[in-house]
Amino acid sequence: MSLSNILKSFFEVEKRGTNLKVEVIAGITTFLSMAYILFVNPTILTDGFSIALHQALGISMSSPLPEQYQGLLYSVRLGFTAATAISAAVATLIMALYAKLPFALAPGMGENAFIAYTIIPLFADLILSAQKAVGVEAAQLAISLALISVLFNGILFLIFSVGKIREFIINSVPESLKLGIGIGIGLFITLIGFADVGIVKGGVATPVTFNTSALTSYPFYLGMLSFVVAAVLMARKVIGGFIIAILASTIAAGLLGLISAPQNLLMVPVLSTSILNDLPRSFYLYLSLFGIGFPIAFSLFLVDFFDGIGTITALATKANLVQNGRIVGINRALITDAFSSILAPFFGTSTVVVYVESASGIEQGGRTGLTALVTSLLFFASIALTPLFTVIPSYATGGVLMLVGLLFLSLAGNLTKLEDYSELVPAFVTITSIPFTYSITTGIGLGFITYTLIKLLTGKFKDLKPGVIVITLLFVLYFILSAKGF
Repeated sequence: MSLSNILKSFFEVEKRGTNLKVEVIAGITTFLSMAYILFVNPTILTDGFSIALHQALGISMSSPLPEQYQGLLYSVRLGFTAATAISAAVATLIMALYAKLPFALAPGMGENAFIAYTIIPLFADLILSAQKAVGVEAAQLAISLALISVLFNGILFLIFSVGKIREFIINSVPESLKLGIGIGIGLFITLIGFADVGIVKGGVATPVTFNTSALTSYPFYLGMLSFVVAAVLMARKVIGGFIIAILASTIAAGLLGLISAPQNLLMVPVLSTSILNDLPRSFYLYLSLFGIGFPIAFSLFLVDFFDGIGTITALATKANLVQNGRIVGINRALITDAFSSILAPFFGTSTVVVYVESASGIEQGGRTGLTALVTSLLFFASIALTPLFTVIPSYATGGVLMLVGLLFLSLAGNLTKLEDYSELVPAFVTITSIPFTYSITTGIGLGFITYTLIKLLTGKFKDLKPGVIVITLLFVLYFILSAKGF
């Protein structure tokens, strides 16, 4: 039997009304649509490590790190970049061969911001306060502890995906809070983009202010170039618009002498951020901080869980893979998502999720796991290019991040349909708290607590399902521990 016949048979290509050529084109399209994550994810996660390093060294965030630490930053970014490519390649391959669905996976936007700007700095602060480590060692341990949270999140997700707890959680959390979490994360990512480009900074008289000094710097205008190119290509519905915008800004930066090419364009990937590098000690520290570690992992689980359910449902509907009200292969898709998040910290990156950009391949006709297989192979091919990806400046990706929030705002239409203020107010608290506190955990926690209080005080006891009460109590415990300094 020929290879083409084997592929047709294994992926049931003809049964789903497609052909090999269409599936290959769809796979390439999906890769081009989401390849920007190879640049964006390492930038965001390295930012988190930079914050932790500033904390550990006692250096103000407004001051750059001394030259002696730039090599360390490069090594960490190299590790995050390799881990991003490897995790995307492996996870998408599992989706192709196990679930046989045209969905691609990679470290998630939102989840990576949560890890970088909330969890890594938090663990760095805890390590320093408990005097478990100091300096560079404390910052590196913070990465390991944050990624162990990702591991526990994946384990939780896997348990819930193969059991009936999944339905319990889904049915417990109100739709208003699900929408609020999504919109809030979108605004948070946009705020990060504004900061990366240099549009905003911490003010003296105000918490945030317009950074007028940026108007005299090249990075500001190169970041805006990235934003404008991405916006125009998005409006024109050009496939791969985000990656084109990032590359355009990066090339312009190179021409201006702001960045230089790496010494080696190809290299064997170095997993410098993998939890395997210091696993026994990291696990011991994580378990000793379990009172805070579990709420963090659970918060990450909530973000990941609802993101996964919503994305898979939307993509399956677009691909006509819903039969008799059930999504074809939904359990295998969820198990793949969960298992991929378990693998991610061993590679050295944040939570892996199904990407909504898979819709671009589906629009090209992708209907089977062969689409995902092609996307996976392209991610595998990109692994050796890790050094090249590390030269992408943060302002080039920042312009794109400013637009990522727009993709989340599509949820606002469903939220505005609600007329019950006992639903709208908690959603509003969640939406605003996530970016304004610069913490996804805090935003979700305040949203759940507000929801429970308002329902109790308005006498709407029937709306308070057991799952909501349990989650609310977990967040109350989290805030108590936070107030006491853990």
